[in-house]
Amino acid sequence: MASARKPWLIAVAGAGALAVCATAALLPGGFREQLGLATRLTARWSAFWFLAAFAARPLFEMFGGIWREVLRQRRYIGLGFALAHTIHGACFTWLLLATDETRPPIVFIVGGAGYLLMWAMAATSSDAAMRALGRNWRRLHTTGMWWLWFVFTASYAGRIARAETMTLGLLMTPLFMLAALIRIPALRRRLSHRST
Repeated sequence: MASARKPWLIAVAGAGALAVCATAALLPGGFREQLGLATRLTARWSAFWFLAAFAARPLFEMFGGIWREVLRQRRYIGLGFALAHTIHGACFTWLLLATDETRPPIVFIVGGAGYLLMWAMAATSSDAAMRALGRNWRRLHTTGMWWLWFVFTASYAGRIARAETMTLGLLMTPLFMLAALIRIPALRRRLSHRST
């Protein structure tokens, strides 16, 4: 029997991001510190939703079990990620507009392209869009998925060089690298055999 669809996962992702923002606003510190914390934590919250959607299929093929359900709900997990990451983007934009925080132009170019691809993927996450776009649907979603993976991975890798964020970088960068590696069929089969 097919698993029931769970669109409420989208609401869970969005509510989690909003809860992070509310918690940051209640913590001690000034407006800038609170908004900066909300920006950082919503990025981490959305990163885990992205990883779940990104690695769902290889993890199911390797281990089965609970990953079967994650794979079945991948569309809603991906849409949940898009909602949570949009909230992160709103926090980030507010931080830039309300404070003297700045970023290099490359951040806006690469990150902005990531958001455009993410929203395009979210807008076409339906059976009707898949049928209408045909092969272009797969091209869009594959390109967007890997572009977003690169943005996350480069962002966390860059944190390794700074003492105050080194621990986060050392934790998250290998996680994203491993998620990419298990998408390689030969490596996935090798890992599956070893786990068996």
